[in-house]
Amino acid sequence: MLACKKCMFLTEEEKCPLCSGELSKEWQGMLVIIDHTSSDIAEHMGIKANGRFALKVR
Repeated sequence: MLACKKCMFLTEEEKCPLCSGELSKEWQGMLVIIDHTSSDIAEHMGIKANGRFALKVR
C-alpha cells in the first residue's frame, strides 16, 4: 500500500486517485474516514473524502 505525499490517501494504484500526487512507500499510522462531512478529525486534517489515510508520510 502506498500513501500520497500531498493528501495522505492510501492506495494500491500507481497514482493517487484523489489528487494525482506523488506516492510514497514510507508512511505510518492509518486513519479510516467513513463520513468526512461529520468527522472532526477529517476536518482538522483537511480531508475531504472518505477512505483510508496515512497519519504520517515521508
